[in-house]
Amino acid sequence: MLTPTLARTVGMVFLASLFAAPASADMLPIDGKYGNSEGCAFDPEQSSMSDSKIIVSPQNVEFHESGCDFLQVLTASYGRAVVTALCSGEGEEWVSTYLVAPGLDDPAALHFKMQGGDGFEFTVSRCN
Repeated sequence: MLTPTLARTVGMVFLASLFAAPASADMLPIDGKYGNSEGCAFDPEQSSMSDSKIIVSPQNVEFHESGCDFLQVLTASYGRAVVTALCSGEGEEWVSTYLVAPGLDDPAALHFKMQGGDGFEFTVSRCN
């Protein structure tokens, strides 16, 4: 039987372990970098960048002035997934949910469609 002091200590240690644990993020089951033509051609060493750049890695998606880290990836049949992402850009932060599926014209491509909001969508292919 736990004494009240011991129970309180165990509870505090448990709560501390929840907050001390590093956040873990899921990853898309892809190998390598994907992007649109501007994203695949993007060179971080050069100062010029395209306003339409999109780069997708297993952990995140990067746009011209914003990006999203994947927090949860729920995979389904036929190569589909639901991705919950923490996004930031231009001093703002928000959560986005994407439905990810193979591209219609190219099954090796990835098609992202944001759920809710304006329904923003894009397709990326594997970069060489």
